[in-house]
Amino acid sequence: MTEEKAIAHLEAIRQDIRDEIKRRIEQRDKYSIQLTIALGAIVAVSLSATGLGKVLIAAPLVSIYFTVLILYSYRIHRLLAVYLREKIEPELARLCGTSPTIEWETYYAAHAVPGIRRTFFLGALWVVCIASLAYLWMAESGQAEFRMALIVATTIYILASIAITVIFRRS
Repeated sequence: MTEEKAIAHLEAIRQDIRDEIKRRIEQRDKYSIQLTIALGAIVAVSLSATGLGKVLIAAPLVSIYFTVLILYSYRIHRLLAVYLREKIEPELARLCGTSPTIEWETYYAAHAVPGIRRTFFLGALWVVCIASLAYLWMAESGQAEFRMALIVATTIYILASIAITVIFRRS
């Protein structure tokens, strides 16, 4: 393969990966908006009329669902950035006779702010789970049938939140 073809090939790969990263950023923004709207609707319904407070039991499930989607998107984004930074950019720099430090992902990794948003989503997951379950235990646990559902839901939601935190904290 000639040097020009190699550069063109690597540039095409870089462009595809940059486009994928941009799509992932847009996707996370949409998931964040959907999460906010869904939680707002659940809270509004649960607090709007007597007898609907139990609807709040769905809030942790919605939060878990969207948080996993968002954090998984961050994980893929990070893998794509590492691939660019460690494979594509150094080879392009070598072929072009430039310094790898001027390549975007290399530069960004050296100057980036750590994952504040990822931490925010994990924290928000815990706040939603604890606050909604605490409210339900205080306000709605009087009925024996619902109490059993609340025990099961609390156990599942807390275990799921722990698993999500462990899995996505180290990745």
